[in-house]
Amino acid sequence: MKTIKLLAFLTLMLIGSISTFAQDKTGQVYLIRVTGYTGSAINYRLYVDDQLICKLKNKSFSVHDLAVGTHTVSVSSGGISTGKKSEPLTITVVEGKVNYVSVVSTQAGYVNKITCQEITQNSADPLLAKAKQNSNCLPAK
Repeated sequence: MKTIKLLAFLTLMLIGSISTFAQDKTGQVYLIRVTGYTGSAINYRLYVDDQLICKLKNKSFSVHDLAVGTHTVSVSSGGISTGKKSEPLTITVVEGKVNYVSVVSTQAGYVNKITCQEITQNSADPLLAKAKQNSNCLPAK
């Protein structure tokens, strides 16, 4: 009888651990900032699902593991600014796949506008070659 209870307990634990691992599916997201001279002296703040995830200097990138599913990515400039975030970019994270999101800076007259744009690996590779990885996006205060 004790053997049956022990066997049942171990089976239950095994099933529980498998379902826990199944919920932890992730994909990678590269956040890339290579914006030339525009705003090069200030950090840009990047948000995923309205949560600050990284502060990036120019010519840098960061890598993040995100849960599988739909997420939004937005950016705001640091320094003296309105702190207003860009329009959110919606990305779909798939298990084992990599998403590349680039910060794009455009100028219309005297107004600089920054947004996020999803790009392919072919477009990301030259940018990553110019950039340095930032593995400490949110340093402790």
